Amino acid sequence: MGDFMLANQIRNRLQEYLPQMLELLQNLVDRNTSSDYKPGVDAVGEKMAEEFEKIGYSIEFLKNENCGNGVIACCPGNQQKVLLICHLDSVFASGTEQIQTYRQKGNLAYGNGVVDMKACLVNCLYALKVLKELKIPNMPTITVLMSGDEEKGSLAVLDRICQEGKKADWCLVTEGSRPGMAVVTQRKGNAYLHLHAHGRAAHAGNEPQIGRNTIDELALKIVKLRELNDFNVGTTFTVTKISGGQNRIIVPEDASLDADIRFYTMEEWEKISQQIKQILSRAEIDGIQLDYELTFNRPPLTLVDGSATLQDIVIEASHELDIAYLTTQPGGVSDGNFVSAQGTPTIDGMGPTGGMMCSPEEFLEIDSMVPCASRLALTIAKLGAL
Repeated sequence: MGDFMLANQIRNRLQEYLPQMLELLQNLVDRNTSSDYKPGVDAVGEKMAEEFEKIGYSIEFLKNENCGNGVIACCPGNQQKVLLICHLDSVFASGTEQIQTYRQKGNLAYGNGVVDMKACLVNCLYALKVLKELKIPNMPTITVLMSGDEEKGSLAVLDRICQEGKKADWCLVTEGSRPGMAVVTQRKGNAYLHLHAHGRAAHAGNEPQIGRNTIDELALKIVKLRELNDFNVGTTFTVTKISGGQNRIIVPEDASLDADIRFYTMEEWEKISQQIKQILSRAEIDGIQLDYELTFNRPPLTLVDGSATLQDIVIEASHELDIAYLTTQPGGVSDGNFVSAQGTPTIDGMGPTGGMMCSPEEFLEIDSMVPCASRLALTIAKLGAL
C-alpha cells in the first residue's frame, strides 16, 4: 500500500468521523477543566479513558489528591516506541460562572480550552482509532500520556513524563499547531523569580528620609534586570506582577515582584541565572533586606540526535496530505520540553490550529482538525515502519 493511498484512506475516514469528533469536542468543552477544579479535570480524564478503551487501549490512572488525575493509554506494537503527550486541564478561573460553553460560528468553534487542548485530545483519539480500523501493519508501541495539571507545571506527573520519555524512541506532542498548521520544532525553557524587599516604614510627609522605600528598591532592581533581555538569542526577563505599600502617605516597608524568564538553551539559562543572582546579591538602598526564590520550571525543547529523522517523517506525511510543512519556535512551554530533555526526538504542535488560547475568546479552526489528525496518524504509521 503506497503512502499516498494510505494518506487518502486516513483522511477520508477522518472526514467521515468529523461530526462525531465535534460531538465529543462539545462534550469536553462544556466541562469546567480549570487546573484548580479537580472534579472537572477528572471527568474529562474518565471520558477520554472510556473512549480509548473502546479502541482497545489499556488504561492507567495516575491519581493525585491535589489536582486532576493523569491518564495513560497504551497499545502494544513493534519495537518502535512512540509517546504522545496531551493534557486534560485548561487555563480558566475555577467556578461554573466562568465556563465558556461550546459554540460554533462558521469555521470557528469557541469555548473553554477548545484548542488548548480539548480538540487536540479528540484529534489524538481519532487518529489512533482510524489506524486501528485500517489495520496498519507494523504499528509502533504507543503510549498516550494525558497530564491533569499541565497548566501548573505537570508536577504531579513529572517523574512519569520523564520515565516514559526515556523509554520512547519518538515523541509527538499534540498541542495545537500554529497558523498555517505549522508544527513546533523547538520551544524555550522557562523559570520564575519571586523577589521580596523588606525596609522601614515612615510618614511620607513628615520624615520620608528615615524610611527605607522598598518600591524604590524594586524599581532600581528592575532597571538592572531588564538589561538581561537579549532578543537576538531569544532570552527574555519580564516582570509580570508587582505589589507593595499600605497607603499613599506611608513609605512602603514591604514590596515584592514576580518575573518570568525564558531561554532557548541550558547554556543561556546558566548564564542568566548567575547574572540574576549577582544583581540580587545586595540591595541598592542601605537598610533594605532582599530575599528571593529563583525557580527553574522547564528545560527548553531542543533538537537532539534523531530530530532530523523525525522532522523528515513529518515532512513526508505533510507532503502526502498536501499540507505545507511550516515550523515555528514559540516562547511557550509544554510537557514535550521534559521529554526532549531526556534526549528523545520531539515534535510539538501536532494538533489542530486555533488562537487566543487561555482567554474567553479562545477559538479552534474546525477545518484544521481532519488535516492535522491525518498528519498525526500518518506520522505514527511511518514511525512504525522504520
